[in-house]
Amino acid sequence: MPRSKGHQPDPQWSAGHVKSVEVTVKILDLLTESTGTVRVGELARRLGMTKARVSRHLQTLRNLELVERARDSEGYVFGRKLLKFGRAAVYRSNIVELSRPFLGELCNRSGHTALLSTPTHGGAMVVLAVPSQFEPGIVVHPGTVLSLPGSPSARVIHFFLNKKPYPLKVRENLKKYQVDFEADPRGNGLGGIAAPIFEPNGVIACAVGIILPSSLLAPKPSLALIESVRDAARQIQASYALGASSPLMPERSTPRPTTRRRRH
Repeated sequence: MPRSKGHQPDPQWSAGHVKSVEVTVKILDLLTESTGTVRVGELARRLGMTKARVSRHLQTLRNLELVERARDSEGYVFGRKLLKFGRAAVYRSNIVELSRPFLGELCNRSGHTALLSTPTHGGAMVVLAVPSQFEPGIVVHPGTVLSLPGSPSARVIHFFLNKKPYPLKVRENLKKYQVDFEADPRGNGLGGIAAPIFEPNGVIACAVGIILPSSLLAPKPSLALIESVRDAARQIQASYALGASSPLMPERSTPRPTTRRRRH
């Protein structure tokens, strides 16, 4: 029995809507890649579209609360609803659940609060925290944003996103220890140690680390603390994407053996 015309999709209508979805995704991709606000003119240039057409798409996204006008400029940023979707996806992601037991081991081994953080605008967002019973005064909740330049987790993520400028100390620490660390004696008195975790394609996925009093980081943390973070990163990396790394990872330096001169 032939179908009536009312059940046949309109090819032109379908193609138009698919194209709109593609443009919407491209706009969101460009907002994701940007570290700040993005103006209509820049979006139009990068998409090869007119400003009027881009503005219509942005208005639709604003109505859906997926993007917002920046308060201090004429550009656009992610909307609250999109950020909420992103946080929900991260909290339920495979890497968070996979990392949970390793963060528990890291907390027990180091005696300090263990964190898992993912990239976000301007730093790193904590998605999992295992508090230390020995430091009840240090409380970090999921959703907390760790800011540049003081947070090692934020610095590691910033470095492997290849965003500049980044502190030279980050490269030096990664080259020597495969982790980054920083103390903040003048601020809240806390510092941290962090190591990167990569996606199978080498893109930074998250950072794992600990937060602890700055007095334990000056002039540098103990080898035991560095190894605890480094080992946790290796375990998570092996379980999440075995063998994955980034071409941006500095080649680890090894100390030169000392030689004694013979006396004649």
